[in-house]
Amino acid sequence: MTSGPTLVLTVIGTDRAPTSSDARLLTRAQAVIEADPHFKALSGASLQRGEVNAGVTETESGYLYLRYDVPGAVPQEFWAHWGKKDHVGWSSGQVSVKTEQNTR
Repeated sequence: MTSGPTLVLTVIGTDRAPTSSDARLLTRAQAVIEADPHFKALSGASLQRGEVNAGVTETESGYLYLRYDVPGAVPQEFWAHWGKKDHVGWSSGQVSVKTEQNTR
């Protein structure tokens, strides 16, 4: 249930490239999502799409969109942001990833 090849993030809402913080959020969000028991129950899920919504700050819900394709099932979509703790809201798709400041 890993992403396979490195996913290239797309930034929407501005003419900028993904930042190093975006890349770290992507990596951490994948780890948090893929450790969730609900996600582990999916068979063959793979990350196919990632978009940074530059219209909101990286600490707001909806900053990073992730789409996992699941063979023979409905794709799973998540919206990640930097937060105070790691948390996956399975029903809502909202994912909070502990900020670097909160990991010390």
